[in-house]
Amino acid sequence: MVMHRNQRGFSLVELSIVVLVMGLLLGGLMMPLSVQRENARLRDGHDQLESVRSSIEGFALVNGYLPCPATPASDGYAAPSGGGCIEQHGFVPATTLDLSGQRNTDNLLLDPWGAPIRYSVSASDSNTDGLWDFVTPGQMKLVTMPLLQPELTVCSTAAGSSAVACGSANVTLTEKAPLIVYSIGKNWSSFSSTDEVENVGANLGGGASGASYRIANDAVFVTRGKSELPGAEFDDLVTWSPANRLYGRLVDTGHLP
Repeated sequence: MVMHRNQRGFSLVELSIVVLVMGLLLGGLMMPLSVQRENARLRDGHDQLESVRSSIEGFALVNGYLPCPATPASDGYAAPSGGGCIEQHGFVPATTLDLSGQRNTDNLLLDPWGAPIRYSVSASDSNTDGLWDFVTPGQMKLVTMPLLQPELTVCSTAAGSSAVACGSANVTLTEKAPLIVYSIGKNWSSFSSTDEVENVGANLGGGASGASYRIANDAVFVTRGKSELPGAEFDDLVTWSPANRLYGRLVDTGHLP
């Protein structure tokens, strides 16, 4: 006797439900993966800025002065000019510092999001001799540590700030930084929030690519927690060298008395 069993497959409704469930599961997995990738870029960005800042300080410990920022036309080298720099606000002189990493057509070092890393130096001239104190060989030692007056300022908000100071002491993180290194983050190609615009209020071109880059235009910078709120976006990464730490290390190496 031959036994016949009824064989039944999935109905279209059941298949649709399975496909829907799988789509939801995959969608739930994709979001964390994208978040993980962005978090990895953030970690890499922080590490990269710290490495750059350390390299700039190392240059100062060897030479007794800070390197000037690179410009789009300087091919990744520091760009001094007379008693100062061609630009106070520019880019990391990665070639001068012998830094590895991805570069663009103008040989500017890029952050994890593909934008050049910005770098600004103090343009103070405490003894009014026409020479920038921090980028001219021997000038810091000549001026002497008590009289050095670096002017770069970092605030937690741009609200109420001027070209030289934060809106109040409560939002001032530092007002005596000799150098600042920063990335303008994931949204580097399009942003409009007041705090982000404070970090890049001018434009600079002149390189082989023909590109015009946004750079700082005064002594005030902003750093705060990341935000994606419309109109209040912020994802810049900012670091600086405290003046006293730099002075202490220069004293140790004999570049300051």
